[in-house]
Amino acid sequence: MLFETKGLRIFVYSEAIDMRSGFDRLLYYARDKMKALIDQGHVYLFFGKNRRRLKAIYYDGTGLVLVAKRMERGQFMAITELDKNEITLADLRLIFHGSVIRRPVLERSMTPRESVVLPKGQLQHDNHASN
Repeated sequence: MLFETKGLRIFVYSEAIDMRSGFDRLLYYARDKMKALIDQGHVYLFFGKNRRRLKAIYYDGTGLVLVAKRMERGQFMAITELDKNEITLADLRLIFHGSVIRRPVLERSMTPRESVVLPKGQLQHDNHASN
């Protein structure tokens, strides 16, 4: 990739944008809407409305860099499929190649299970069977 990877953070703009946007408009979105410090070297990723294009901007130490990609076949994932506004470099690589990033959903109950302590040697039986 084009980016310095050490300490790199990648932020995703939460709304689809008009892909005619250039340096100034994307800088406005990053700095004013995302409250970004653009000179930190982090990447700011923007998806197009039709999901066929994306753009990324970052500051490389000498100037603002704009990277654009257009899918010839298929579409990029929808922004709504991302569950957060920051992704990893591995996620970015997958997105650039047209993959969809999905996080596993873990079913976890917030109520603790009831623990039963039985005397040594005694097995727990189903309560319904003994009634």
